Amino acid sequence: MVDVESLIHMKQTQRAKDYPTIAELARLLPPERELELTTDPDRILTLSPEFGAESKRAPVRAAQVGESREEVVVALARELDQLQQLDRERLDRYQRASRSYLEAFHHAGFSKLSLMQAHKKCCELASTLLPQEIGEPEEENADAQ
Repeated sequence: MVDVESLIHMKQTQRAKDYPTIAELARLLPPERELELTTDPDRILTLSPEFGAESKRAPVRAAQVGESREEVVVALARELDQLQQLDRERLDRYQRASRSYLEAFHHAGFSKLSLMQAHKKCCELASTLLPQEIGEPEEENADAQ
């Protein structure tokens, strides 16, 4: 079983349709945690006066200083876009790391083997061609240094 906060973090993907689900899941949390995780601008506006003083989230800070609902929505949209971009970069790293494995897999002729033999060969192939860890995203200007 997965706790609510972990599920919220798992739902922070590229898919826009996940973010209303996150808002609903966040409602299950205590208000100070909801405020840190919700994707609902109205909940941010409602909760920020009482629970937002310590928040570092841009949409909460906007609400804290009395910005309009529109400004809170814009800050939230920027934040969600950043989460979507981070997920895209994460998946791109996995895809790059798996290219040699996928190429070898497609050329291995597993269809001629029994299921048990094919499974064993897939595992052997994976152990030799897939990395144990996927690194963090590279800095945009890393190759300029």
